Amino acid sequence: MITILLDHISFGTGRKYRQIMNGIRAALSSGALKPGDRLPPQRELANALGVTMGTVTRAYREIDKLGLVKGEIGRGTFVVGRETEEFALHALHNRIPRNTSDPIRFDLNFPVPEGTPDFAAMLAELSYLPAVKDMSGYQPTAGILRHRRAACKWLERLNLQAAPEHVAITAGAQHALFTALSSQMASGDALAVDGYTYPGILNLAGVLHLRLVPVEGDAEGMVPEALEKAARRHHLRGVYLIPTMHNPTTVTMNPDRRRELAAAINRSDLFLIEDDVYGGMEPETMIPISAAIPERSFYLTSLSKTLSPGLRLGFLVVPNGQFSAVERVMAASIWMNPPLTAEIGSRWIENGTADRAVIIKRESAEKRMAILSGKLAACDLRFRPGGLHAWLKLPPPWTGETFARQALSMGVQVVPSANFSTKGQQPVEGVRICIGPPKNEAETARGAGILATILAKPVIHDMPFM
Repeated sequence: MITILLDHISFGTGRKYRQIMNGIRAALSSGALKPGDRLPPQRELANALGVTMGTVTRAYREIDKLGLVKGEIGRGTFVVGRETEEFALHALHNRIPRNTSDPIRFDLNFPVPEGTPDFAAMLAELSYLPAVKDMSGYQPTAGILRHRRAACKWLERLNLQAAPEHVAITAGAQHALFTALSSQMASGDALAVDGYTYPGILNLAGVLHLRLVPVEGDAEGMVPEALEKAARRHHLRGVYLIPTMHNPTTVTMNPDRRRELAAAINRSDLFLIEDDVYGGMEPETMIPISAAIPERSFYLTSLSKTLSPGLRLGFLVVPNGQFSAVERVMAASIWMNPPLTAEIGSRWIENGTADRAVIIKRESAEKRMAILSGKLAACDLRFRPGGLHAWLKLPPPWTGETFARQALSMGVQVVPSANFSTKGQQPVEGVRICIGPPKNEAETARGAGILATILAKPVIHDMPFM
């Protein structure tokens, strides 16, 4: 058990007891600690970490206040639940569809409802086309050629030129991410990530038994020099980056940082996985990092954040020499992407529906984000005008978990920063706020007003976990 905690606890700046807490939370979030597990005796953990027993005692006491562990006299301290279970990505995704009594949801990251293309009309149109009958059989694993050509057209609007033979059609960006990782990495390999990153990569790392190495960042994203240092120290295989509208911090890298990272990746002999699912929501599209180092880059995007999450259509651009490896992984996972889904997305790209929808959705997102940022103007809120999520940094003594629990008790659901933290790296207490799920602008304003009201009052430490 001490080994598990040592793998998740790392000391940086800040109070050591809080960093021990963050490590325990990270172990709970990853599943390394499970309900019923017994934490190490305080003195043993203190000796292993090289801190005072008082530091460990305080960490245990504070984690007990959160309702995650329970001390039993004469027996020790036991895990009673995972702190982030209520807010974990899979738990939020699998909630029963909401009704009028449900909270205002700022949790899941998907596009605003305005401007969504008409699925019913498209399905009616397809029903009259003879070519649809051909899609009832097996198709090439990486997708039909004309679907891959349509994908290339979409990639052009994201400032990336790609040939159809280098593009694989996937069942959404998460499947593209799984495919890229599985084709390049083996159990135990190390991947560089941001200290706070997309929960889907954290989940995949657990499933594929990969080592995630958090790398220092600044206001422009991951620091190139820090990446090169980590590559030497941890024998990295690759790096995962979200250069545009980073999830959750909202950072969009400037062109200089992108070029510097491309050079650092090249010098360190790494491969890049570039996640650009939000690229279409920026009014001025940036040039992807992958454009500078295509021979090292797996570039992925999808229509989930721009058109509809239910479409489940992703595009993976594969470097030279790697397509066979990608096809093997795809064949092992889903055999082929459903061609009917790809047909719908391709037609919307080709006839301009997708472009028109993005314009409407971006304008609507800007209105909602303006409402949110206006209500929280006195707070440390990071956002992009057309983005789908904002990053609220909390003032002390708030933690992401106490704030999320109090918000939920008042009818608003947000996601605490622990869900995005890599290996206990949590110098910031905060929550992610997504503006896509609310029903309309009025509900967005009401939910944002509740969050502002909470921050105007003292923190409540002893609220029951809901």
